[in-house]
Amino acid sequence: MRNILKITAFILIFVGTAGLLLNEFAWEHSSTCTIIFAVVNFVGLVDLAFAHFAMRDKTSA
Repeated sequence: MRNILKITAFILIFVGTAGLLLNEFAWEHSSTCTIIFAVVNFVGLVDLAFAHFAMRDKTSA
C-alpha cells in the first residue's frame, strides 16, 4: 500500500510540474489550467508526505 502511494505521489508531482511548465512556456492557457496543475502538484506532495510520515513502521526498541 505504501509503495502504491509513493508511486502515485511521484506521478502526480511529475504531471503537475510538467503541466505548470508547459502552461507557462508553451500553451499559455487560462489561469484555470494553472490552478488545476497546481492542485495536482499539491495533492502529490500531500500524498508523498502521508506515505512517508503517517505510514511509518511503528516499531519501538
